[in-house]
Amino acid sequence: MLLLVLAALLSLGMAGSGKGPVGNLVSFDLKQASGEKAKAAKAIAPAHTAATKAVTPPETPPQPSPTQAPVQLIRLSHEEFAASDIAAIANRRNQQATAEASAQSNGAFGPGGGPNGAWLYPAQWFREPTDAELRPFLTGGAPEGAWATIACQTIDHYHVENCQELDEYPLGSGLARGLRRAAWQFLVWPPRVDGKPQLGTWVRIRFDFKGR
Repeated sequence: MLLLVLAALLSLGMAGSGKGPVGNLVSFDLKQASGEKAKAAKAIAPAHTAATKAVTPPETPPQPSPTQAPVQLIRLSHEEFAASDIAAIANRRNQQATAEASAQSNGAFGPGGGPNGAWLYPAQWFREPTDAELRPFLTGGAPEGAWATIACQTIDHYHVENCQELDEYPLGSGLARGLRRAAWQFLVWPPRVDGKPQLGTWVRIRFDFKGR
């Protein structure tokens, strides 16, 4: 029996020696390999993250939206709108300048001569008043050489209105007051500028009494 076991061992040894030397077995620690892979992954991850951050463009801050101021509407009346017309204002100024030039050439009294500094044109009678029209307003009579002066605004149909007393002789005679009260009957030519009658302008009316 012992001989059979020895014979078997010898046969195994001879078989192994015929194939050449057999390499040593190597054992691997799986836990150690997993740890090394994890370290390698951590070493690569920051570099990848840094590269990603470098490529990402900076964020553009949001631009504020423009705000439009609320529109305020101003309501104007017809008169206010007409008064704000630049062309009309220039036209009125030209007319005023023309009227002032005409007034100066016609011997009109300048600023301060009429009420509130208005230009005062010398009046020309369209029809001179009669004694019957004046007598009721001259209660004290009028001595020889007496006179009175009033200022009036011209209106349609040669009439005047808004008359004001200017001067008289003799002083305190009341002749200017009587002339002003009788003026609603007076008919005078309105002043003309470039051939056009200027209604609403002021005229100076002087009346010389001859012992009435």
